[in-house]
Amino acid sequence: MARRLGPQQAALYAAEAASIDGLGIVWRRLAEAQQAVDGLVGSAWFAERWPHFVRAVVERRGRGATWSTCHPLDAAGPGGRPTEGVILVAGALRQPTVLHELTHLLLPRGAGHGRDFAEAMLALVRHEMGFVAYVEYLYALRGHEPFRAIGQDRAISA
Repeated sequence: MARRLGPQQAALYAAEAASIDGLGIVWRRLAEAQQAVDGLVGSAWFAERWPHFVRAVVERRGRGATWSTCHPLDAAGPGGRPTEGVILVAGALRQPTVLHELTHLLLPRGAGHGRDFAEAMLALVRHEMGFVAYVEYLYALRGHEPFRAIGQDRAISA
């Protein structure tokens, strides 16, 4: 059975596909992806933006899995946000996928793929993947109705 996407989720996925899907690091080993996530989450830059979040474990999904996901391990942060979580990757260990799932862990459960998600993901993309990837993703997002004004009326903290 195919998953049905809501309009915001479909727009966000389309923007990612058109901009950052082919960019960034593809880690060969799980330990490499984990090291990168540990470095990011442990950085001063990250702590300044998401001080509640302290740890993410990167794991592979089972064989045959077609989409990546994440699972918060608690809801002890402000507004019920998790302080720890597990990122489950299907297929290649690609940087955009890991950042996407990490973004879910930074927001309250059920936040979905709306503006807050897009802004957090943009900040992660700019910091981790660079300015060119950020600009490509920003303009791809602006090409979709739910995100046309993103970054225009409030600053995206990069």
